[in-house]
Amino acid sequence: MMTTIPLRTWPTWPYRLFLIVLFFGPPIAALFIATGIPIMTDLGWLARNLLSTYVCPTPLKSYILLGAPMAVCTRCWGATIGLWLAWFGVRRSQQQHSMPRWFDWHWSIRLMTAAIPIGLWWLEIHYWPSASYEVLLVNGAIAGICAGLFFCSLWPGLLIRVPTK
Repeated sequence: MMTTIPLRTWPTWPYRLFLIVLFFGPPIAALFIATGIPIMTDLGWLARNLLSTYVCPTPLKSYILLGAPMAVCTRCWGATIGLWLAWFGVRRSQQQHSMPRWFDWHWSIRLMTAAIPIGLWWLEIHYWPSASYEVLLVNGAIAGICAGLFFCSLWPGLLIRVPTK
């Protein structure tokens, strides 16, 4: 008698919650700063200072909302948009049973190819410091898509393989 080992899966709600926080957190921090209410303003500046110190490479290139800077630069926020685009793309391609061949590669090769757009960040930061906000947003979105595809490829149970005939 043959026994089957059940596929280990993780729920997707933590990943979606992470994406929601990443997308709405930076503008909410700016709105908190813009309120002028002491506790809310302090929380907004705390988020801005933490992210601009430990995460964001160019915090001075942030979008301004109601006179207050977002918690991350345009590039980082673009990366969040790219993470969402990757999530929607993976979900859609699964529904159509048309996952790209890239998902069959070994994880280390997927990681190397997904990291290439991060090199564009470095080049842009060091060799094109006057890049427009639109360029930063698109550059971030490209890197976010690649990183998102990599994370989705590693999430246990997210990619359901359908045997081809």
